[in-house]
Amino acid sequence: MEIQANNILLNLRVKDQDDLLRIISQQAVCCHYTVSAKDLYISFINREKDYSTGLQEGFAIPHAKSEAVKAAGIIYARLLSPIDWQTYDNQPVTDVFALMVPKEGAGTRHLKMLSNLATALLDEKFKRKLRSLKRSDKIAHYISKEIGVDKI
Repeated sequence: MEIQANNILLNLRVKDQDDLLRIISQQAVCCHYTVSAKDLYISFINREKDYSTGLQEGFAIPHAKSEAVKAAGIIYARLLSPIDWQTYDNQPVTDVFALMVPKEGAGTRHLKMLSNLATALLDEKFKRKLRSLKRSDKIAHYISKEIGVDKI
């Protein structure tokens, strides 16, 4: 699994979480992770209903394990303005990593993706560097290198 520049959505202007998940689902079609933005969106929403994927310090990791997902992938979105999201620190979200895994690969692959990303997000240096990068290709390369996508 390789993270490309088109997996990176920068300076997004969204009104809320719902709007963002719709945009990410549309982008997932362009990235060939799914053929149905609607089904992927529903998977994201259903996961959020079970338990919020908001973390802290402005980050969230919505994820979908679904038959709608045809290939595992990550889309990173950086928002122009923070949006409400249920988080551990009750702060709004500005940075979102959307994870998508086919239902048949949900076990180990999904957990490995979440684990690698969660570990990176505990590192202040990772977060500072990520937020300092301005170009999609540089961000894609940095995320790929730091979370070891070649090993997932």
